[in-house]
Amino acid sequence: MNLNSVILADNSASCDIADLFVMLKNSTEQLLEQFASSHEIEMSSNTYLSDSITKQTLSEKMALVNNDHFICFWFGHGKKDSFMMDGADVVTTTENYYVFTNAVIYTFSCFNGNDLADAVITNNGKVFVGYTGYAHCPYGIDDVTCNIAMSFVTSFLSGKSISNAVEDLRTSYEDAIFNDELEPFQRSRFQENRDGIVLKGNGALTINDLLVA
Repeated sequence: MNLNSVILADNSASCDIADLFVMLKNSTEQLLEQFASSHEIEMSSNTYLSDSITKQTLSEKMALVNNDHFICFWFGHGKKDSFMMDGADVVTTTENYYVFTNAVIYTFSCFNGNDLADAVITNNGKVFVGYTGYAHCPYGIDDVTCNIAMSFVTSFLSGKSISNAVEDLRTSYEDAIFNDELEPFQRSRFQENRDGIVLKGNGALTINDLLVA
């Protein structure tokens, strides 16, 4: 069996939180590799950074995987109608949303859980997990933010359903919200993140549903 994955991560010099996005990318790659190794799964992994993907080249890259189910991660900036890397739109509601047919998409990006998520799901995307508001990273605690964001990935790869993995993500935020070792402004940012989490599509899917022959 094979698991197809795609990671889009903004590592551009112009990106103010590129270090976090790279940390998320690296952590995701490690978790996917561990899953593949422990389950004797073949891993087809494609990672595209800001210097290797554009709105113009996205369709060609997605055509390599979207005939079958795949899991896709977006780590970059966002608006209600577009996902961005290096300050430019990469996925939009008007031009290339349809290339994510068959995708389970997990994002750490602002606002993408609105119009863009709706467009993806309407056009046969399987699942979209992201944020309707800001996806905050409180200054100076990238590792805390990364660990929280990765709790969804860890849960999903453990065999839990999308819905249950989202609940684990919320619980991770709540642990931070009530962690008095964090500054009040950091905790309030995590509360905004938790309140903005959105799941659209088939929350009953598990990682086994994404494995292909």
